[in-house]
Amino acid sequence: MRPRRRGAEGRALVAETEPITVPRAEDITRHLDDLRTRSYEGVSDRDGRNQVFTRAVELLGPVVTAVLDEVDAGFLDGEGTVEAHPVADDGEGGLEASWTLTWPAQRTAANKRAPGGVGPVIVRAWFKNGFNHGHLAGSSAGYWPLQVTSEADAARQEPIVRAIAEVELHERIYEAGWQVVPSYARRYPTG
Repeated sequence: MRPRRRGAEGRALVAETEPITVPRAEDITRHLDDLRTRSYEGVSDRDGRNQVFTRAVELLGPVVTAVLDEVDAGFLDGEGTVEAHPVADDGEGGLEASWTLTWPAQRTAANKRAPGGVGPVIVRAWFKNGFNHGHLAGSSAGYWPLQVTSEADAARQEPIVRAIAEVELHERIYEAGWQVVPSYARRYPTG
């Protein structure tokens, strides 16, 4: 174990007994392997890589849906609707899939930052033409390597999916105001 950084009071920022781990080491290593070998999880031809991506989306679906259901229950009072949008052509020779979370206050809110309405919370999986492999993202943030070939791999993505969901919900709050979050707005009906 290496020495830990210490906070202002001299206490360790991380418990002394915890081993130091590199975040997402397996995913980053597999990502680097893909780049080095110009493949996606060892598959080189585009049709085969499309199949790897499609399987990754299938495996990841239950993880994303569970996280979005938790956001709905925790912040939207169960008023939300989670929808899975299957793998489809992205119009540019690549593939994409997404999961969305919409709710009444979001659908009717005006966007205070740009013309138009307020979009849903989105978790996207995309595999652009010319790329070696797929990625996981929100509508505007993040491009995490999508290294999923098993249920265990999919489960390992949960912290990333949670981060995407939080960024997405924060963006909807930024666009519409705090009133777009029903559980919070009900606590403060007069502002």
